[in-house]
Amino acid sequence: MATKKDPSPLVTAAAALDEELSGLTDLAEGTKHEALDGERSMSRTTKALSASVEQQARIETRLRALVEEIERARVRQQESTKALVDVAHEVERRAKSRDELLARFAALGESAGHVNSLAVELGERKNAGAADAEILERLAGIQMEMAAVVGEAEVLVEAAKRETWPEIARQADGIRQQMLSAKNKLALAQRTVASRAPS
Repeated sequence: MATKKDPSPLVTAAAALDEELSGLTDLAEGTKHEALDGERSMSRTTKALSASVEQQARIETRLRALVEEIERARVRQQESTKALVDVAHEVERRAKSRDELLARFAALGESAGHVNSLAVELGERKNAGAADAEILERLAGIQMEMAAVVGEAEVLVEAAKRETWPEIARQADGIRQQMLSAKNKLALAQRTVASRAPS
C-alpha cells in the first residue's frame, strides 16, 4: 500500500498562513455583528480586538515563512532548470560526437568497399590470364589500400572508445579485422605468385 507523501514545506507554510487568515476573518466577522449594547458584548469585542492583534503578529510571521519558502522554491526551480539545460547541452554534444563518428564509419565502409572491388577486379584479371607481373603489381596496390583502411579503422576505434561509443568501436574493429585477414591472404597469394615469377 502506497504511503501518503508528506506535504512540502511550501504547502505547509501556505496552509499555516491560510489558517491564520481564516482565524482573523472569523474574528472580524464576529465583531462586525456585535451589538455593543451591554457589558458582555463590549467585553467580547474587546477580547476579540486583543486577539486580532496577536493574530496579526502570527500572520506576519506566517507571511515571512511563506516568502522564505517561495524563495527556496525559486532557487530549486533555477537549479533544476540549470541541470536540465546542462543535460540538453550534453545530449547535443553526444549527438554531434556520434554523427561525426558515424560519418567517419561510413567513409571507412566506402574505403573497404573500394578495396573489395579492387580484389574482384584482380580475380577477373587473373581468370582472364593476366601475366604474373600484372597480378603482383595489383596485389601490391591492394595491400597498400588495405593497410590504409586498417590504419583508418584503428584511428576510428580509438576515437569511438575515447568518446564512449562502444558499438561504433566494435563495428570499426570488425572492419579492421576483416581487412587484416584479407591482407594476410593476399600476402600469401603474393608470395605464391612471386615464387613463380622468373628471377
